[in-house]
Amino acid sequence: MSHHAVVRTPNGLDLTYHQVPPGEQLALHLRPQQETALILVSGRLTAALLDGDRTVERDDPFTSPAVGWHFPPSTETTATAGPHGAEVVEVHSPVTVFPETKKVSAISTPEREVRGSGSWERHVTTLLQPPHTGGLLLGETLALDGRWSTYPPHRHQHSNPPAETALQEAFAFRVRPCSGFGVLLTYDETVHDARSTVITDTSLATVPSGYHTIAAAAGHDLYYLWAAHGTADTYLAMHTDPAHAWLLNS
Repeated sequence: MSHHAVVRTPNGLDLTYHQVPPGEQLALHLRPQQETALILVSGRLTAALLDGDRTVERDDPFTSPAVGWHFPPSTETTATAGPHGAEVVEVHSPVTVFPETKKVSAISTPEREVRGSGSWERHVTTLLQPPHTGGLLLGETLALDGRWSTYPPHRHQHSNPPAETALQEAFAFRVRPCSGFGVLLTYDETVHDARSTVITDTSLATVPSGYHTIAAAAGHDLYYLWAAHGTADTYLAMHTDPAHAWLLNS
């Protein structure tokens, strides 16, 4: 039997993590006002598309590039797991602007971008963003060997472009080794008010507002798929917590 877990943000972004057994199908239902992304985290997946079946494979998210598809609104299809199953993240986002294409497209993975340095170095891959999408931003981040990520703490809460845009965010995590953990911190004004969420392998989380930062436990690697959506803003402009912004110039 397929296993899944779901998180949603107040502005209508939802993210579902699926563990699909071998040979079983995952159905994408008609969503006239929402676009969809389907990202294979590991395993093998075959999607039934209008121009024929398309198969993607991925060993794991730590060593293999992302694969999957972006579906415009009003798309219906099924995806079938391969002989060893499939670990899949399904993302739905309300359409904010008209995308440049109305066709199903394969996820193309650019080179991973190194951000930060030292104990807060991480590797980021942006997979989807406007104008290719109708407002959905999607990517993957690797924080290796106990490093901090999404650091220094930043927010994207207020619509004040170009300094800051208002986007809500959802995450799907993997931890290597899977017995490990990480921590997500969120706060409104200062770290003295921070709320902590323990991240374990395959856990999900949302950050609708406020500053946030993520850390992997020492000796562990942390992967996360991130999805972001705004009701008006369609690009990411982050406001770093002024108390920690000095790190950007260090």
